Amino acid sequence: MATRASYYRIIFGLAALYNLAFGLWAGFAPGSFFDLFHLRQPIYPSIWSCLGMVVGTYGLGYAYAALRLERGAPFIAIGLIGKILGPIGWVLVVRSGEWPVRTFPLILFNDLVWWLPFALFLIDGTRIAARVRAAAAPATAILNALAALAMIVLLRPGTEVVADVTARMTYIVSHPWLWRAGWALWIAAALSLLAFYAWWGARLPRTSWALAAFLVAALGAVCDLTAESLFIGWLPERIEDLQRVGTILTGGAANGLYTVAGIILTLHTPTLCGPFLIGTWAVWGAGVALTATTLAGSMPGMVASTTLLMILFCPWAWLLGKRLR
Repeated sequence: MATRASYYRIIFGLAALYNLAFGLWAGFAPGSFFDLFHLRQPIYPSIWSCLGMVVGTYGLGYAYAALRLERGAPFIAIGLIGKILGPIGWVLVVRSGEWPVRTFPLILFNDLVWWLPFALFLIDGTRIAARVRAAAAPATAILNALAALAMIVLLRPGTEVVADVTARMTYIVSHPWLWRAGWALWIAAALSLLAFYAWWGARLPRTSWALAAFLVAALGAVCDLTAESLFIGWLPERIEDLQRVGTILTGGAANGLYTVAGIILTLHTPTLCGPFLIGTWAVWGAGVALTATTLAGSMPGMVASTTLLMILFCPWAWLLGKRLR
């Protein structure tokens, strides 16, 4: 628990900063959220300001939990309940037609990304928690393999691999649920990778470097989830404005940060040696290639490096989990 405590402190600290920032934004600029998502301004913006105050107050509870983990469970439990109810309310609002799907980032960053760490903290020390942590590596391998399969089967016709923008738009309009399900898998894969890095880092002797790698990967996850939110909510309406931006965020920024985090962990894992170490560096080499080809705008290079990365990464993550366990 001592090592895991450092991760919980970071996560709750990040949750506190996020909630306080969101609370200030909603409280002092209540119309900006509606401008950002192209929504009609509310008749009573003060209601949104009050919501910002509530969200900011949650942030104070998370900050206390980060400082006093032994007394933080009530605050985290209340927060988790709110983060479960939030998406339920969002689904109802979207189904009613009041809000469009493009508001999805609200519940993704406010609620969904915090489910796993909050729940694990509340059940820490139980057999269930131990089993969930033990499943980090295989879950990451499986979810990334499924996401790669989704790219080939569900997403490819709507991506920049297809040069004809009209054809991309037609596919997305014709298959909205398949398109969203495919990117939802990539969101799950990104969150599983972040959990995997935390699990890996918790087994290293140099805690400071492990935490640094986790923060780098967390920044990558922010880029990744932002891109996937754009793909889910804003395409095909703004495909020419945002698809390239999303590609750079996920294939360039996020993948590059994940690779840097993986390199940091590799350099501080003394048990990696021989052929497995060579395979590990091959994974990071493929990651560097994907970042470079994405930033260069080389579609053939992106396809080749992504294929190589997924072929190498998925079995490697599974085997690393066995090796470190």
